[in-house]
Parts: sequence; structure tokens; C-alpha cells
Amino acid sequence: MSQRKAAGIIIGCVVASSLVVGLLGCLGTVVLLLPDGPKHARRYLSQVQVDPAYRQVGQGGQGNCNCNLEYFYIGPSHTDPAQVFSGPTLTLQPTDGSVAVWDRLLEGEGASEASGNCRVVMYRYQRDREPFDSWKLSTDERDLVASGRLVVLSLYASCERDYA
Repeated sequence: MSQRKAAGIIIGCVVASSLVVGLLGCLGTVVLLLPDGPKHARRYLSQVQVDPAYRQVGQGGQGNCNCNLEYFYIGPSHTDPAQVFSGPTLTLQPTDGSVAVWDRLLEGEGASEASGNCRVVMYRYQRDREPFDSWKLSTDERDLVASGRLVVLSLYASCERDYA
């Protein structure tokens, strides 16, 4: 290989490396400028105790305002929904209504020093609907949800401080 060809390859590699480093630097800057999500809702939900028969299967929310959060849980359908979650000053009252494929079961408030005041709502996924793939449920779990033996619950939190 000629020296000229070797020098061209080295220069090409240096330019490509510089472009990659520059691109990574720009992406890092963009990530730092983006809002970090509903941190107070996350703080509140992290303090909520969940019945051990239920496990978290996903999260969602944030919406256009990036100010709310919900966690999804799967567990036995025979448990009273009001007994599944407990948390700092959490008070939930029965409510009704539906939002798309969710039945609204309980609604109320919770608060902690770390999160401030939060609106909390519990929803139940309608069992005659196909569970979302993002929950990563096994085939057996999907069948048990469809049969009504398992239920998917959503615990939604929207905290005042996330709107500031």
C-alpha cells in the first residue's frame, strides 16, 4: 500500500471518529435539555406498597405535559382492589366510569414530603380486551386475564409539583 493511500485512510478514520464523537456530544446535550419526566409522581409511586400477589408489568403516562405517570400491575382478580395499594396519606374512594379500555375503580389523593400532593386513580383493564404487547405477559397470563382469573390494574399519579 502506498503512503498516500495509507494517509488517506488514516485521515478518513480521524474524520469519521470526529463525526461520531460530535454526534454523541450533541445527543448528550439534547438529553440534558429534555425534562426528566414526572419526578414527583415517580417519587410518590415509589413509596406505594403493593400487595405481594401483584407484580409490576409496565409503566406509561407522562402525556404531552410530561407530568403524570402510571404503573401497570397484574395479579389475582379475587382481591379487593382497595386492598392492593397503600401509600403515604393515600385515600381512595370508589368511582366509576371508563376511559377507552379501562374501568375507573378508585380515585383519591396521596402526598409525601418528597412528592407533594398527588391525584391518584386506579383503573382495571377490561378483561375482554387483548392485553398490550408492551406488558410482556406470557401466553398463560394472557389466557388468565381473558378468563377473568387475573386482572391488570393501573395506578396513575399526577402530582402538583410536576406542573411547575
